[in-house]
Amino acid sequence: MQFLDLGYNQLLSLARNSFAGLFKLTELHLEHNELVKVNLAHFPRLISLRTLYMHNNRATVVVNTLDWTWPFLEKIDLSANEIDYMEPHVFESAPNLKVLMLDSNRLTSVDQRILDSWSSLDSITLAGNDWECSRNVCALASWLSAFRGQRDNSLLCSSPDTAQGEDVLDAVYAFQLCENSPMEVTTAGLYPSTRDLAQGGSVFLGPFTPNPYDGEGSEVVTSSFTVTVGHDDLESTMQIHKVVTGTMALIFSFLIIVLMLYVAWKCFPAGIRQLRQCFSSQRRKQKQKQSMQQMAAISTPEYYVDYKPNHIEGALVIINEYGSCTCQQQPSRECEV
Repeated sequence: MQFLDLGYNQLLSLARNSFAGLFKLTELHLEHNELVKVNLAHFPRLISLRTLYMHNNRATVVVNTLDWTWPFLEKIDLSANEIDYMEPHVFESAPNLKVLMLDSNRLTSVDQRILDSWSSLDSITLAGNDWECSRNVCALASWLSAFRGQRDNSLLCSSPDTAQGEDVLDAVYAFQLCENSPMEVTTAGLYPSTRDLAQGGSVFLGPFTPNPYDGEGSEVVTSSFTVTVGHDDLESTMQIHKVVTGTMALIFSFLIIVLMLYVAWKCFPAGIRQLRQCFSSQRRKQKQKQSMQQMAAISTPEYYVDYKPNHIEGALVIINEYGSCTCQQQPSRECEV
């Protein structure tokens, strides 16, 4: 038997002797089950195994409790699990591994020993993990910067908040996270990275490796492009970026408004003239109304009469809306004829 498909079942675990005697098995499918652990010791003596599919399970760890080597194993698919831990030596048992799929898991970092065991890889997928963009990611960033095979276009940071959503290599380069963490980059891998930078990509550089063909008397300066920055500096940098972005947005909005007015003036000159005439007539009416109110206020007379008679007796008081007027009434006389 060379092909075995046990996918799309409800397997919860595997026994160590489950595949005993399958010496010619080359392809094993265990995807879409309920396995909670990936243990390479479950596949002993499968000396011909080339591909192993265990994606879409519930595995949280990848271990190997058996001292065994799978020399022909070339592809392992562990994507879409819940893996957050891998033993440092687990991939040393597959020295000729070419394709490794670890996307859509919960990895936050990768041990340096694991990265060293990936020297034979031609393709790897790491997207969709919970990468912590701190000093713990420096080893992975160094390995990715020197990796010449096929990989994901972007690995996004999940934490901290200041770097969330940023590409891992961009965050390491922009926030300068890896001080005193030397990252070896050969001159063969330096020039493609420089070309990528010219195209708008990001480059993560480590110590410069001198050319072995240089003369013994030549002087070589080695330095590491690795510094670190505190959380306060990161927050200030993000604030500056927000201010610059907001300013550019305001300028862009203003330019759009000016452009719209210019287009309206060029395409609809009659409408612009009518609009101006309307505004002018409204202003004239307002001015005329104000002037008429002022003239009416000035021309309104105020009537006031104050007449005080010498004799108070028998006085009549007449009151109108402008004041009071006091008049003297003469006493009447009676005559006999």
